[in-house]
This record gives sequence, structure tokens and C-alpha cells, in this order.
Amino acid sequence: MNLHLSIGAKRDDGYHDAYSVMHALTLHDTLTVACERLAEDAPLEVDVRCTAHGGVDELSIASEDNIAHKAIVALAEECGLSEAGYRFSVHIDKHIPHAAGLGGGSSNAAAALLAACRAFGIESEDERALAVATRLGADVPFFLRGGCALLGDRGDAFERALEPMNAPVVLVRPDEGVSTAAAYRAFDECAVQSGVQAQGVSAERAQDVLLHNNLAPASETVLPELAEVRGWLQEQGGVARDDRTGEPCVLLSGSGSATFCICESMNAAYAVVSAAKQRGWWARSCSFTSAGASIVERRVPNAPRTNVGAVHKSW
Repeated sequence: MNLHLSIGAKRDDGYHDAYSVMHALTLHDTLTVACERLAEDAPLEVDVRCTAHGGVDELSIASEDNIAHKAIVALAEECGLSEAGYRFSVHIDKHIPHAAGLGGGSSNAAAALLAACRAFGIESEDERALAVATRLGADVPFFLRGGCALLGDRGDAFERALEPMNAPVVLVRPDEGVSTAAAYRAFDECAVQSGVQAQGVSAERAQDVLLHNNLAPASETVLPELAEVRGWLQEQGGVARDDRTGEPCVLLSGSGSATFCICESMNAAYAVVSAAKQRGWWARSCSFTSAGASIVERRVPNAPRTNVGAVHKSW
């Protein structure tokens, strides 16, 4: 999620200048990936299926429209392996809601890239994998690293790492999502756009970043219920306050629709989650983490070694 997001003016390439401090969370999806070798000259086959959990809406899209599918296809093309006889079966256990500003799709893409790198026999730091990650989306390269990082250019260029923190976090999301494109259109229509905040780009530790998101007002015009969620979280007991400003540590993540609050304890986080659910909102407690996308080996009984691979993402 974004501890800090400063969006600048729209550029000639259609993107916006952006500074972002992103921090990984323990909330994660899990991808189970099986790779099978067919005839050496057979075309690449990829099948992606999803199962939603914990009140997350089902993702009813075709496999080829899933970004995890696109990640595997793109890396195969980059490595010249589109006709090398690979068949991938991917199952996503989805816990991250989509259209929430939490990078669920981007993190799935990063996990799929790790699996494809393993299958193709290349390192995850290979420049071809990083090039594909950048093309897939501004957030995808971050999920290959995890932790906490300052990103510049259009919010996708790694500038430096920050020391992560491990405080408890609550995420709250209304039923509706926010289209990133709609949020940016609303942002471009705003008469005043705040500039980059120094605390966001100069801090060395995640806990020293002053929470800031100048895209939030635009998102709240797209989905006014976000302002209700923000105001409600600011009034809850056990929400941490910034020592410098005295303000509650509450902020919309990215373009939304998930708003987060940093809590003083896990017990306080559990209480906020319970109260949010009673209002009919999706809510989860988690914590900050230094982890990123990672591979956890899992042997399939009686299957050859090339058919094994589970990709687990923790952020």
C-alpha cells in the first residue's frame, strides 16, 4: 500500500509524474503453479483460474485477460520460448480485493513471473523479467522486491529502499471499487494539485514517512463513500496518531477503494475490523512486512519434478 503518493502533472506519454512510498503487507494471494513440458515445438499454453475467499468478490474474467496469464505469456515472448512446449496451469486463491488500490493484480503478476522464471531456468533478477514487469504495470517491479521503497518517475522507477516497519494495519473497503482511470481523470480536472511532500521522499525509515496522498480527494469525488470510511476510521479508538501532527494515521491507499489505518496494537486492530464489518464494509487486519513475492516448493505426489511449483506472495 502507499504510505505516500504525490502525483504531478500529466506527461506527454499519457502518464503522470509520481513519487510513491510503497510498503508490503502480510495480506496476500496465493498462486499454485504447475508447469508441464509438451512437444518441443508446441505453442505455449496458459490456463489461469481463481477462487475468492473472505468476502472478496469473484473475478469473473477469461484466463487471457488475467494479468498473471499476461505475465507468463510476455516473459515467454521476451525469452523466445513461445513455441517451446510449455503448459502452465495457475490457480489463484484470492484474498486481496480488486479495484482496492492494494496491488492485488500487480502482485499476482509478480508471482506469476517468479514461477515462469523458475520454469524457464532464468533468475528473477534477469533484465528480461524486470523489463516485462515494468511493461505490465507500475507496481509489478515493487512486488518482486517487497519491503518498503521509494519509487519515482511515473511511480515505477526504484530509487531506494526504506527500513520497513511491522506495525498492525486495518484495511477497510466499501462494496464499490474505484477505477484508477476514473480517479486520474478526476485528478486532472482538479484546479489545484499539491506538490511532492518532502517527508515522503527524504525519510530513511517507513515509520518516519508523513502519510500523504494527493490523489485521495479525486477518488473521493468518484466514490463519495470513501470520505465516510476515512472519517469513521479517524474516530476509532486504538488508531495510532502521528507524533508530529497529532492526526490519526488514516489514509486512502493509491486510488482506492481501500482505506487503511495504523493501529496501536493487534487487539485494537481486531476491534476496528469487527466494528467495520458491522457497518457492512469489507475489513481485514494485517501488518507491515519486509517480504515480497516468493516461491514455496510443494511436491505433487507421484508427479515429476518439473510439475512442481507453488508461488506464495506475502505483502
